[in-house]
Amino acid sequence: MKPVDTLEARLRAAMPDMTRAERQLAAYMLGNFPVSVLGSVSDVARAAEVSGPTVVRLVRKLGFSGYPEFRAQLHEDLGERLASPISKHEKWAGAGAQDHILNRFGQSVIDNVNTTLRQQDLVSFDDVARILSDRTRPVHMVGGRLTRSIAEYFATALKVMRADVSLLSSLPNTWPPALLDMTERDVLVVFDIRRYEPSVMQLAELASEQGVEVVLLTDRWVSPAASVARHILASHIEVPSAWDTVVPLVAIVEAMLARIQERNWSDTSERLERMESLYEQMRLFKRLR
Repeated sequence: MKPVDTLEARLRAAMPDMTRAERQLAAYMLGNFPVSVLGSVSDVARAAEVSGPTVVRLVRKLGFSGYPEFRAQLHEDLGERLASPISKHEKWAGAGAQDHILNRFGQSVIDNVNTTLRQQDLVSFDDVARILSDRTRPVHMVGGRLTRSIAEYFATALKVMRADVSLLSSLPNTWPPALLDMTERDVLVVFDIRRYEPSVMQLAELASEQGVEVVLLTDRWVSPAASVARHILASHIEVPSAWDTVVPLVAIVEAMLARIQERNWSDTSERLERMESLYEQMRLFKRLR
């Protein structure tokens, strides 16, 4: 899925058609977003070591009439990306309630899941499934305050199908020891939705610097971790509530698990049989009579 119409998404999509100077400017913007574009034209040009006209040409290439319109779009994007629970509630509170919240909320979730799955880039989705299916590549998962539970679920289910899957602690002070042994063979799966967490971004950056392949599951406004992610799977998460829904992310995870299972069914079935035998020996589940 290509993240919808945000400045970051436009910059990434336009890069193949940019001149060398424009690519240098775009790389600077993406690497320091959104701080990189908060200044004036001269401020941005000086920081990116390009000319002022290059800045103007780039924003026009992105579809804006000029830098003021570009800045206005930035502020709108930031308002959506960093919306607090209170502002989210206020946005929906004025919409009126012609139906019960259960019906309105349920329909919104269903629409989000359908849109999220329909707009996924199937090639990118399959690439991620192939990477996570590769048993020679250790996989690490991390989530934020609200997405850690999804990362844990993904890691738990994936461990059934393959070895070398780990869930990183929610404590950032435990990440440096984990990073020590990561190499270009490792894969880091990052969950990060608004409001984005700087510590998660820093982990992704440090892992990327070591050659780790970063997979990002994020929302349609796109986490800043996208600047170092090799693969991005975005979801629609906005619902009539003070909190966003994580159901579309779970849908992507479960679809990914189904795809990996499909690719590696022989190995998966063997591991399942061994696991069921261990469950039986430990009498963890009650037998059905």
